[in-house]
Amino acid sequence: MSDEDQDFLEVNPDSTWLEKTTIGGFRVWHIIAICLGIIMSIIIMVCCCVRFRIPRTKQEIEADYQRKQITKKFREKLQQIKNSEMDDMDLQKAIEYILSNYLIKQCNSVESLDKDPNKLKNNHISVIDNIKV
Repeated sequence: MSDEDQDFLEVNPDSTWLEKTTIGGFRVWHIIAICLGIIMSIIIMVCCCVRFRIPRTKQEIEADYQRKQITKKFREKLQQIKNSEMDDMDLQKAIEYILSNYLIKQCNSVESLDKDPNKLKNNHISVIDNIKV
């Protein structure tokens, strides 16, 4: 054997404690590796299974709430479309359909306001401007 092979086979006195046999014939470094593996597995499982709350700003929370309300109203309007009309329906056509129904109702409410101006106090008309789909 050469000198390099003998140097490689010699045990460093500083790391001899890692090679001591302990519980069940395992060495110290085996026990350390097993413990670290178990701890990492537990951490990974907890992170994957538990949903942590991510802090958000007040604006983000209000915007999410507004999106949910709009989505809820849109779903309600989609439920009013007949099943026979849904065969060739896509998002664009559904939006156009709901918008046309909305505009028809607005025209009817404006006509009824022309007949009875006192209804203006109780009737709120919202205007849709610059709709780009």
